[in-house]
Amino acid sequence: MFRVYAGFFLVMFVYAAPLSAIVNIEKINSLSESKPFQGQLEFDLSGVSGNSEIRSGSLGSRLQWNDIATQFLVLKYDYAKSLGVKSTDKSFMHYRFVNNAKARSSWESFFQLEKNEFADLQLRSLLGAGMWFQLLEKNKNSYAKLGLGIFHSREELKPPAGAVTYDNINRANIYFTYKYSVTKGVNFLSTTYYQPDIESAADYRALEQLSFEFSVVSDLVYFITMDVSYDNKPFNSLEKNDSSYKSGIRYSF
Repeated sequence: MFRVYAGFFLVMFVYAAPLSAIVNIEKINSLSESKPFQGQLEFDLSGVSGNSEIRSGSLGSRLQWNDIATQFLVLKYDYAKSLGVKSTDKSFMHYRFVNNAKARSSWESFFQLEKNEFADLQLRSLLGAGMWFQLLEKNKNSYAKLGLGIFHSREELKPPAGAVTYDNINRANIYFTYKYSVTKGVNFLSTTYYQPDIESAADYRALEQLSFEFSVVSDLVYFITMDVSYDNKPFNSLEKNDSSYKSGIRYSF
């Protein structure tokens, strides 16, 4: 029980910032395949008072089932207010089926839903599949993986004023992830995503995420991440570049 109480206590001292449009599944795709069932919970809360009034927080979970194949479900919600006005409100769900997570290569399929009020995204749903290849042997120090796939995305875009538009796009999904254990209890993770429109290579999205993880006690990790994302053709004249950083607590069970 101490580990649970420690997680709730430490999370009260964490700063949070909004995440970018592409969600890095590889960051949270790091559980062992040896247990039949396992999960993770992520928390972060922050607040500023005085000259500025800011309140923000997020809650996320990951549940994984290991049998003949590996399946996992990711849920996440982010919310923030600034000077009493809502500034962040987004939710995310991702389900993935991995044929053989213990192999050096395997195929996978996934389904995803997400909403982001302040990116004018009423609903994005996508269905995709692909292959991944292990480039470095899993060991105590490093691990690398390359993923190649495709997905169909349907986006319901709703600007503050004007009619709702619908966008159906087929995109390639290319990602590379590298994990390095700096020392015992300290890990570094870099993941790069590139998602071009299959019919128009000039329309693409990219994300680079850097993350450091520090073990606090057994099953409890403090993490710091930085995202740099780019959307070459954003909706409704939104900024092409987006960057953010975030820290929080993750508890595994």
